[in-house]
Amino acid sequence: MTVSREGILSYCAAAVGFRLISSAFNFYYVKVFLNIYHIEEYWFHVAQVSYLIWNAINDPLFAYIQDSTNWKFTKTRRESILYCGPLFALSFLVPWIPWGDSNTIIGLHLIASLFLWDTMFTFMGLAMCALFTELSQEPEDRIALTRYAQIASIIGSPSIMLLEFTSDNLHYFRAFQMTTVLIAFCSWLLFMYSGLHAHTKYDLKKMKREDADISHEKNMNESFWKQTCQILSDRNFIAFVITNFFHGLHKAFLSGFMVIVCDQLISDEVISASIRKTFYGAIGILSTVIVIMGAPLLRKYSYFKVIKCSYVYTVLAGLVMFCIGYDHPWCLMLFLLMDSCASGATFGLFNMPLADIADENKRKYMRKHPISSMVFGTNALITKPAFSLSPMFAVSILNSYGYNELKDKTNVATPELKQVMFTLICWYPIIVGIIQFTSWSFYRVRSNKDEINL
Repeated sequence: MTVSREGILSYCAAAVGFRLISSAFNFYYVKVFLNIYHIEEYWFHVAQVSYLIWNAINDPLFAYIQDSTNWKFTKTRRESILYCGPLFALSFLVPWIPWGDSNTIIGLHLIASLFLWDTMFTFMGLAMCALFTELSQEPEDRIALTRYAQIASIIGSPSIMLLEFTSDNLHYFRAFQMTTVLIAFCSWLLFMYSGLHAHTKYDLKKMKREDADISHEKNMNESFWKQTCQILSDRNFIAFVITNFFHGLHKAFLSGFMVIVCDQLISDEVISASIRKTFYGAIGILSTVIVIMGAPLLRKYSYFKVIKCSYVYTVLAGLVMFCIGYDHPWCLMLFLLMDSCASGATFGLFNMPLADIADENKRKYMRKHPISSMVFGTNALITKPAFSLSPMFAVSILNSYGYNELKDKTNVATPELKQVMFTLICWYPIIVGIIQFTSWSFYRVRSNKDEINL
């Protein structure tokens, strides 16, 4: 391996901090605003559409800023993480502090929460993805980095389980709020460590020459539009982003609605609430374990084939569960567990194809430094709207069958609503999996080595 231990540890620290708050935010924000603040559907959709538009602007904007400027907080990937970390941790806390009871205030609260969160999430995510690409170009190192980061992320995965038990599934919202403060503080400490020690191979070269200015050699003479067109003209990039867009639809649906669906389809008498809390918290851990244990498969078959097989499983599992029906709660729990783990594990591999695309772009256009942030940012420009569209789509369907009436806790879900929930749970992965399998088949970039020894 060419990556130093300090580089690995720094990257893993950022991965843990990122996982701690991002998994909790995605898991809880829909439920908190629907079930605790009782946001109106109109304002929910306004927030999601506004979020979608901001996504379309900030991803390529921040990517271009990171790759084409030498401001104090963009000189290196390390400094981007160092200065963005505290703000990212603070943005995580905004949704959990109520602003007021009126529908307008609640709507504006969600809009502000999503804007602040996505701004910091995007900037930090781009810096971390670029750091992954630039720590090393060797396939062995990238597989190892992915593996170590997944091992480290296990530490961040229990944040959902911790919140479930301290708040008793949001019944004690004050305890939930206090726990989120603790999680945000731990996340900030990890980002600070990473920001102080995460030097890429480009940084180290300049440090060996005793160059006081270790800012990256950036492509300041190329316009934003020129770089974007170069990336979008790559057929491998197009194949990847189509696959990733539908992966985002699936992942956002599972993150935002799994708890809602399970609460309605599985009664406490059949499977206790404590078991379900453990189940929710175990999902993130198990998906991470799958990536770690699946390293030999990556070595033998490559990430391309592993990802492709995961989509075959997703389609077949959805069909089998639909045939079984929702009257078998343990089968439903197992299906949701495996579907979430497959989705999370596959998503954990996506940095590798994007890193290969960035390397290919660097070679094709003979750059001194890869435009890693632009590649990851253009990917996010196309794929992140899925995280807004998916909850809008699901909420519209559920409310048309009476889910909004469940805000009055004296009402219970109708058989029609339960059937719609079950149909969504099964057919969402089926349809998405078919599209992903097709688009991923057009991806042609391969790592430098067919077989990788860890």
